[in-house]
Amino acid sequence: MTAETLNDKLNEVDSSRKKREAVAFWLAENPQYIKNVFDNCFNEEGEHLIAAAWVLEIICEKYPPLFFKHKNLFFKKLNEIKNDSAVRSCAKICEMLCTYHYVKNTVDFSEVLNKAERKKLTECCFNWLITDQKVACQAPAMECLYFLGMDNDKQWIYPELKNILIKDAAYKSAGYKARARKILNKI
Repeated sequence: MTAETLNDKLNEVDSSRKKREAVAFWLAENPQYIKNVFDNCFNEEGEHLIAAAWVLEIICEKYPPLFFKHKNLFFKKLNEIKNDSAVRSCAKICEMLCTYHYVKNTVDFSEVLNKAERKKLTECCFNWLITDQKVACQAPAMECLYFLGMDNDKQWIYPELKNILIKDAAYKSAGYKARARKILNKI
């Protein structure tokens, strides 16, 4: 198989979950292409940017060990992504990674995120909250920051998060307000 095969697969991806899952399954069967999918996800000029981000979201959800093997590629460029659809998928991936790290109590998921990755997540999530991002990105960022605030060395997160959510909720959408209320009730 060649890079053209991967491009053909990424061309099949559209907004339907079924097609995203089909390509994710294909990648699980052909893991040698995962690095190329990460490269596509973070190539702002690439024609497969959104498709790659959508597929990586499914990979992280359905095949987490496969995603974990290459997560260094994800964190290396996470703060550089600008495309709204790709940022949304990356925010969802971050939320899943935090859930795996802080909620899943199995050997497979212990210590999913190292200290440097948690630091990068904290920076990106706060950035997504204070910049002009869509709620589909900001809601997972809130959840990530809630989880990240559980770390002993990150207790400063909750007061900062609380201030942002209270200040911004007044002029944000109903979806933002609902997630903000949920997070505020937890902290």
